[in-house]
Amino acid sequence: MKIKDNIVIILSLSGLAIMLIIFGPFILIYILAGIFCKLIMSPFDYIKYKNSHYQKDFPHKYSWWKSPHADSETYEAIKQNNLPVEYIKWSNDYEIEGYFVYKDILLDFTESFFFDKKKGAWLMWHANNADDGQDDYDADRENEENFLTVDEAKAYILEKFHENVPERECKGVVIFYSRTHIKERYKKGALEKMSELENFIIYEKKELASVIKNFVETR
Repeated sequence: MKIKDNIVIILSLSGLAIMLIIFGPFILIYILAGIFCKLIMSPFDYIKYKNSHYQKDFPHKYSWWKSPHADSETYEAIKQNNLPVEYIKWSNDYEIEGYFVYKDILLDFTESFFFDKKKGAWLMWHANNADDGQDDYDADRENEENFLTVDEAKAYILEKFHENVPERECKGVVIFYSRTHIKERYKKGALEKMSELENFIIYEKKELASVIKNFVETR
């Protein structure tokens, strides 16, 4: 039995070694190309970062490897177009996302939902269960408690907002989603299903500012 086990281990290691020999150079080239592109683009990224409205209003040390703050793009669109949307940076932790509010409506740009192909429905991973270390939305599908329906998720988002910003009241939430991101992550059915959902706004990547502007002008 031990001899068989040793043969299996040797064959597995040999297979792995062969795979590394074949694909190793391609992986190395891919990594080096990524680093090279990052080096080329870093001066432009730095200038864009330093001149952004988010950096000017919330100064923070530039990090070569980190992306801009998650709220930066939306914040930039609002500031550049003088849109009457309030931004609430409620946490002292710089990386934590803030809240965008228009009148008594919470505008959510976090794209925290995922499309369950089997159920043909959009769901949200329950944040309270995130401490178990699972970040794969496809994991543990049998445990229904890990997921929230759209209506449950909206209620949860508002609940967390009032918990984090108790002095501010919001009565509703509107979810904004990039059409490009949906198409990149899901092949069929997802976009159509989301377009049927109430208070979901799907926008083209370059039209974020105009979509927010249209929203505030029609409310």
